[in-house]
Amino acid sequence: MSSTQWKVHFKSAPSEVYRAISTPLGRSRFWAESAPESDGVIHFVLPGDRTDDAPIERAVREHLYVVRLFGERISFALAPDENRGTDLTFTHEGEPDPATWVSLLLRLKAHVDFGADLRNHDPARALTYIDGC
Repeated sequence: MSSTQWKVHFKSAPSEVYRAISTPLGRSRFWAESAPESDGVIHFVLPGDRTDDAPIERAVREHLYVVRLFGERISFALAPDENRGTDLTFTHEGEPDPATWVSLLLRLKAHVDFGADLRNHDPARALTYIDGC
């Protein structure tokens, strides 16, 4: 198993980025068709009828959010920048699949900074090779 990191800068504050990744409504706006949470576990319903119950391993409001999705650990570490924006460091521990995670980060940035949903919501056009997002 390998570990890979990506860094993304947001013009939005850490509270806004954290809300997007840590709430069911936030996750459903850029990541999952739905992602309700119960007892520290997120039930992801992803494009292509893929589902997973992802335990939340660690949540530190506006600083860190770590989940285990499809058996692989993903973490979002947030730090405020000097202009009230956010520097996010995303770490994936698992089989390398850069397209999955870069796509997720682009969708997150589009949603948080611009209010845009880059997903097509068409099951016939879902990226079925992607297990993690």
